[in-house]
Amino acid sequence: MEDNTPVLICKKPLKPEFQHLKEIALTCDNFTLGRGLNNSAIVAFISISRNHCTFKKVENDWIVEDNSSFGIIVNGNQLGKGKQKKLNHEDTIVLEPSEEFVYQFINQSEIFEIPRKRIKLEKPDCEDIINDVKLTFEQSQSYEIKHIEKKIQNAKSMQETSRILKEQLQLDMDRKMKQLENDCALRIENLQGEKNHVEEQKAILLAERDAQLAFVKEEMEGKITELKNQIQKHNETESELLKENNNLKEKLLKEREEFLAELNRESSSKQEMLDKLKAKMKEQEEVRLKEKEALEQMLKNEVEQIRLAKEKELKELEELKQQREKELEQELTDIRKDLELKVQTAEQNRLKAEQLLNEQMEERKKLTDEEKVKREQLMQEREEIQKKLTEAECSAVKSIEELKARVQERETELAALAADRIQKQAEQSSEVINSLQEQLEKVKSQLESVESEKKNLLESLGAADPGGSSTKQSTLAEVGELMENELQCSICAELFVAATTLNCSHTFCKYCITMWKKKKKDCPICRTAITSECKSLVLDSFIEKMVQSLTEEMKIKRQEMLKAREELESELARQQSVGTSRGSHSYVESDNSDSEFLEGEEEEEEYDEEYDDYDSYWPFRHRIFDDWSDTDSGSDDADDSDERSGAAAGGDHGGAAAAAAPAGAPHGDATVSDSTERRAGGDGGGRRRGNVPGVPGSYYGGYGRCYSCGARGHWAPGCPFR
Repeated sequence: MEDNTPVLICKKPLKPEFQHLKEIALTCDNFTLGRGLNNSAIVAFISISRNHCTFKKVENDWIVEDNSSFGIIVNGNQLGKGKQKKLNHEDTIVLEPSEEFVYQFINQSEIFEIPRKRIKLEKPDCEDIINDVKLTFEQSQSYEIKHIEKKIQNAKSMQETSRILKEQLQLDMDRKMKQLENDCALRIENLQGEKNHVEEQKAILLAERDAQLAFVKEEMEGKITELKNQIQKHNETESELLKENNNLKEKLLKEREEFLAELNRESSSKQEMLDKLKAKMKEQEEVRLKEKEALEQMLKNEVEQIRLAKEKELKELEELKQQREKELEQELTDIRKDLELKVQTAEQNRLKAEQLLNEQMEERKKLTDEEKVKREQLMQEREEIQKKLTEAECSAVKSIEELKARVQERETELAALAADRIQKQAEQSSEVINSLQEQLEKVKSQLESVESEKKNLLESLGAADPGGSSTKQSTLAEVGELMENELQCSICAELFVAATTLNCSHTFCKYCITMWKKKKKDCPICRTAITSECKSLVLDSFIEKMVQSLTEEMKIKRQEMLKAREELESELARQQSVGTSRGSHSYVESDNSDSEFLEGEEEEEEYDEEYDDYDSYWPFRHRIFDDWSDTDSGSDDADDSDERSGAAAGGDHGGAAAAAAPAGAPHGDATVSDSTERRAGGDGGGRRRGNVPGVPGSYYGGYGRCYSCGARGHWAPGCPFR
C-alpha cells in the first residue's frame, strides 16, 4: 500500500467472519462498497445494500455518495440515498443503523501536510515569559471562579426546576380532584331505580370519591413534600456555594498578590543571571570565532602548500619531458647522419663498381671472339651487382622507416607514462584535499554542536560551563582519533612516517612498504603489482602540523615512533649499501622479452625515488664503479666484438648490407652499420640484456637499466652505444 492511500479503520471490534474488514484501503479513485460481488469491497451483512456507497476522488478531495436503503451517517449526520458529502481527515462513518460497522476515514496525505503556521525562530525574552506566566495564572484563577459560578447557576436552575415541578404537581392534583368530583356527580345523576337503592349507591359513590380524593391528595402531598425537601436542600447548597465562592475569591486574590510578588523577585534575579550568562556566552563566542579563524587559516595554508607542490611536480615533469625530447631529437639526428653516411658509402661503392665495369667493358672490346663468353659472364656479374645495390638501397630505406616508427612509438610511450604520472599525482592530491575537506566539515559540525549546547543553556537559564577548554580538548581528541583512523598505515597501524603512495593509490610508510617488498611485490591491500612509488610530501607536512595541535601524550608517542623508525631505516640503508657493493661485481642475465625491459624501467624509477634519501652513499658507489671498470676493461672489448658479430648475423637488414659492401670497404663503415643495426632493434640482438659497463668516467648508481639500450651496468648518460 502506498503512503498516500486513504484507509477506513474500524473503531469497534468486529466478528471473526468480518476481521478482514478491520482496515479497508481506498485503492482506486472510484471505490465501491456493498454486498454485491462486483464491488471493490464486499461486506456480506444483511443491513448492507448490494451497492451500499461509493468513495470518489475529485482532484485532491474524497467524496462519499450514499446509495443504501437505510442510509449512512457521517459525523452524526445522516446523508440519505443519492446524497454526497466531502470527507475530511478522521471523519467517522457509520454504514448501517445497528452500528456494527463504524469506520474512521484516515487520509495519509494530510498527515504529512506542512504546517501553515510558521515556527517562531526568535527566543522569548524574560518579559514575555513573565507576561505568559501571569496570563496563565490569571486564566487558571478565572477558570476556578467560573467553575464555582457555574455550580451556583446550576443550583439556581435546579431550584427553579423544583419550584416549577411543585406548581405542576399542585395543578395536576387540583385537576384530578376536579375530574373525580365531576365523574362522581355525573354517575350520581345517572343513577336509576328505587329511592332507597339510589341513596345507597349515591353514598357508595361519595365514599369512593372521598377515598380517591384522599389517595390523590396524599400522593400529591408526598411529592410536594419531596420537592420542598429538594428545594430546601438546593437552597442550602446554594448558600454553601456562595460562601465557598466568596472564600475562593478572597483566597485567589491573596494567592495572586503573593504570586506576583514572588514572580517579580524571581524575574529580577533571573534577569541578573541572564545578563551574566549572556556575557559568558559572548566570551565563548569570541573564543569559538578565534578557533574557527585559526582552523580556516590552517586549512588555507595546507591547500596552498598542496597547490604549490602540485605545480612543482608538474613543472618537474614538464622539464623531464623536454629533456627527453631533446635526447630523442639528438638520437634521431645521429641516426640520420649514420644513414646518410651509409648511403654515401653505398653510392661511392656503386660508382666504383660502375667505373670498374666500364673499364672492363673497354678492355673486353679489345678481346677476340674467344673472350666473348667471359664478357657475357661479366655482364651477368654486373647485373647481379646492380641487383644487390638495389636491394641495399631498399633495405636502407626500410631501416630508415623502421627507425622513424620506433622513435614515434618511443615518444608515444613517454607521453603516456608522463600523462599517467600526472594523473596519479592529481588523484593523490585530490584525495588529500578531499580528506582535509572532510576533516574541516567534521570540525564545523563539532562547532555547530557546541553552539547548539550553548543555545540549550540559554533556554534553560542554567549555569554555563566553567570554560571552553574542555570543548577544545574534546575536539582535539576527536581530531586525533580521526587522524589515527584515516591517516594510519595498514602495515604498522601507526600514523604515516615518510608516506609513500603506490601506483594503485594506496599509501604506506616508506620503511613498511620497503620491508614488505622483500617478501612480496604486490600491494598489501588490493594485491596489485607494485610498479611505481611516489613520496607524498603533502601528507607528511599535514600529519606533522596536525600532531603539533594534539595532546602531549600523542606528541610523545609520535616522537618515540619517529626515533625508532629512524634507527630501523638507518639499519636498512646500511644493509642495502652492503648488498649494492656485492652485486656490482656480478653479471646478471635477464629475460629477452620487451615486457621485462619495461618492468626494469619502472624499477629504475622506483629506485630513483627510493635512493634519493641516501645521498651519503653515492661517493662509495663511485669508488666501487671505478675499481670495477678498471678490472673488467678487457671483458668490455670482448663483449663489444661479440655484440657486433651477433648484430651482423642476427638482423635481416644487417645481413643484406654486409653482402652489399665490397671487400675493400673501410672498417669504420662496418662499425657504423653495426651500431645502427643495434639501435634499430633487429630480431637477433637489438638490446643488451646482460651487465654492460658504461663509458669510463660516467656515473652509475649500481642499480637499474639504461633506457637507451636496455642493459644493466650503466645509465643512459654513460651508454657506450650512444
